[in-house]
Parts: sequence; structure tokens; C-alpha cells
Amino acid sequence: MIVLIFRVGSEINRIAVLNGLRALGFSLIWPYVGFILYKLGLPFWLIGIYYSTQMAVSFISQVVGGLLTDLMGRVKLMIIGNVGAGVSLILTYLLIKLNVVVMLLLLTQSMFNGMFAVASSTIVGDLERGVVNLIRAYSRIRVGANAGWALGPLISGYVMYYLGYGYVFLITALIALSATPIILTLRGLERRVMSFRLIRVNVDFGLFLVPTIMLFSTMGLMGFALTTYYNVVKHIAISNIGLVYALNGFMVVALQDRVGRFLSSRDVRVWLIYGSLIYYVSYSLVSLVENIYEALLDIALVTVGEIIVSPIVQALAMSMAEEDKRGQYMGIFGLATSIGRTMGSVLSSEAMQFMLNDPLALWQVLSLPAAASAIIYTLLFKLNRRLINLVKVT
Repeated sequence: MIVLIFRVGSEINRIAVLNGLRALGFSLIWPYVGFILYKLGLPFWLIGIYYSTQMAVSFISQVVGGLLTDLMGRVKLMIIGNVGAGVSLILTYLLIKLNVVVMLLLLTQSMFNGMFAVASSTIVGDLERGVVNLIRAYSRIRVGANAGWALGPLISGYVMYYLGYGYVFLITALIALSATPIILTLRGLERRVMSFRLIRVNVDFGLFLVPTIMLFSTMGLMGFALTTYYNVVKHIAISNIGLVYALNGFMVVALQDRVGRFLSSRDVRVWLIYGSLIYYVSYSLVSLVENIYEALLDIALVTVGEIIVSPIVQALAMSMAEEDKRGQYMGIFGLATSIGRTMGSVLSSEAMQFMLNDPLALWQVLSLPAAASAIIYTLLFKLNRRLINLVKVT
């Protein structure tokens, strides 16, 4: 399916196909990790520790991965990250009855995936220049990734229902490993920096990461928080919850490329703020959802926010990176977004202990970081001259 969408000859399209295949695999588990750990017998507080530990794992994988991307080259690290994650998930399948061991293996595969993500994102910056071109490139890659994302959660809902939780890890591993030959076709794009000094990101980049972390905290609710709330509180079947994530993926496939072209000719400052506010509103409305049909309507609004903000934040981050340290900058950016997503999972696991049966309070608490990010972005775009000039459409 993914190959039919893209002409594989183009470098960006090849990367999109690669991300699509990997997303098809890893989306079988991404939305359900915390839920699976809960079903394997881990309490909410230990699941919170799992997500908190992921912050440390993200720090190692993103920062070290950024350094290794520049030193070893993008493609080599992509191979290491992909194979390492696949092997970790095969071990998870084999040891599924040992819930604490499963938790540790999932953290290991997160480390390898983080390294892959840094290298994969950096190679796009090697191919494209300027905010306009980067928005279009990242939009195209998101189409590929979400072609896989659209199917994965739907498939895994039925796999877990009929076969059990362990099989989603095995299937994910096999799909991920099957993507290795595509990575090998990217060898001609290899690039590395022979020497480096310890990175110190520029001030503008550092300031930009503050609201970005907050925004990704709300973005991180798509997964453990939504799945657990809909299943435990609203009693929506896990197979039906797969439809929610499938709709998200299909919408991105259908709209992301078009929206990317639209955004590339607009003032992205304004649209980043709009997208952040859409995230706040859409996740606030989760408290009103009572059935699968309303859940599908709400995820459609969530996806609109995602389609707007995701390529913009990636393009702006890459545009602020120093040319000879793109891998390290994207490692820091990946770390920031991973911290944000992990904060969302930690916040939701802790909040659910006390507010699981008070939906209005729960989803207000969880969605507020997106509203705060919109306010901080507004202040940055008004007060930071370099950032103002960077995002002006030429």
C-alpha cells in the first residue's frame, strides 16, 4: 500500500516509505504500551515510573544518538537503531510473562528507536534547505509514516483480542527488521562530521524548545491516556479503540501533503499557535465523549492540530541548527519532544490515580500544557527578533 503511494526513486519518498513500514510495525505497540503493562499486572504508580524512566532513556538515546549521527553517519545509526529495536521486541515476546522484564526490554527498544529517529530526521535536513522546503519534506515523510500508523493500531487491537498481548511485539519486530533493506538503499546519502566539540545550542533554539516540550506533553496523550480512559472508564472495546488511531493515520495520509503545501506559503507563526489551541480544545473535549462515534469525532479534531503543528515544529528546529551539527541539534530536539511526550504519559498516569472518574477535571489538567504553549509561542514570536526573521515567508 505504501509503495503505491510514493515513487520510491526520490530520496525523500524513499525515507517516507521507510518510515511508513516502520510505523506500521511500531504503531502496533505505541498507543498500547502503558495499557499492556497495566493488563500484565503493573499498577498505575509503576507505569508512571516506567514513563519517568523513559525520560532518562530519551536523554541518552537522543543526545548520544545526535553525537553518533554526526560521527558515524546517518545510515549506520539508522541500521543499528532499527535492528536493536527489533531484537529487543523479539525478547519481549519470548519473556512476556515477566512483566518487570518486559518493562526493561521496552525501555531498551525505546533507546534504539530514539537513535533511529535522530538519524532519520537529520538526513532530511541534509537534503532540504529553508523552512518552506523543510515543511514540505517533513509533511511528505509524515504521510508515509501515517500510512503505516493508520493500519497498525487497528491490527493490534484484533491481535491482542484474539491472540494475546505478546504477539504484537513479535509482529512489530518482524516488520521493523524487514525495513532494513530499505535503509541500506540510503547509503549514497551518507554524511558525517569527522570531529566535533561538545554542543551548546543557540539561545533561540533553547527558547523555542520550552513551549515545544509543553505542546508535546499534550500530544503524548494519544496512546496510554486515551486507550486506558476509553477502555477502563468508557468501556469501549480495545478493538474499537484501534479505529480511533486508524482514523488519525488515514486523515494524515489524506491531508498532510496538501496542508504542508498550504502552510509553506503562509505565516507559520500564526498557524503553530492555532494548532496548539486546537490541541487544547480537542483534548478538553475528551471529557464529553461517551461512545466510539464521539471518540472518532474528537480524534478528527485532534488530528487537525497534529497535521498543522508537527511539520512546523520540525522545520523550525532544523532551520535553527548549525549546519555541521545538525545531528546533535536534532538529537536535542528529539530529546525535548520525547520529554514532552513522556511528561504527558507521566502526568496522565498520576492524574488517573485521583481523577479517573472525574473526566472534566482530568482532561482539563492534561490539555492545559497545549494552551500554555500557545501563549509562550505568541510571546516568543513577538519578542525574539531572530525567530521572527527565521519564520517569515519569503
